[in-house]
Amino acid sequence: MKNDSAANVAEQSEIQIKISDESELYCSFDPERLTLSDDVIDYIFTRYKEKSIKNRLVITIVSDKPVDMENLKKAFKKYLSDQSFILKREKRTNMIKQLWMFGIGALFVIFGLAASSHISLLTSEIVSTIGAFSLWEAASIWIVENPYNRIKQKWIRLISDTELTNKIP
Repeated sequence: MKNDSAANVAEQSEIQIKISDESELYCSFDPERLTLSDDVIDYIFTRYKEKSIKNRLVITIVSDKPVDMENLKKAFKKYLSDQSFILKREKRTNMIKQLWMFGIGALFVIFGLAASSHISLLTSEIVSTIGAFSLWEAASIWIVENPYNRIKQKWIRLISDTELTNKIP
């Protein structure tokens, strides 16, 4: 039985957050305390990236007084739900933008090449530049934004199984 417990501990990564008051965990504008503080989320995400966490995550709140863990779990669940919704919307929006930019870019480049003998050199260059810019925007979404969204999706998946604990020194 001890070996199973030791294996579970070895498969966990811990991030500790030290607070002096429970209100530091929540957005100061939310009177119901259901919105986590941006500072707390940024700190967790930064520590997650630093440690390259691949296994189960345990977030320990170190405080002088007990923390309302039920409310914290509720706020954490709300954060995950909100982020999942935002991420799905961003992925859909990025796909639409990427397709439009690629289509517009290809159309302008083809038009610029096909009409280059019939229009002035300046006009041809402007049309080709617009096309190249649109293609670059599509590539930028594919190269920069999509991988970042995949990292966020992986992070959300990982922290959805996070254990929240309170430690009083």
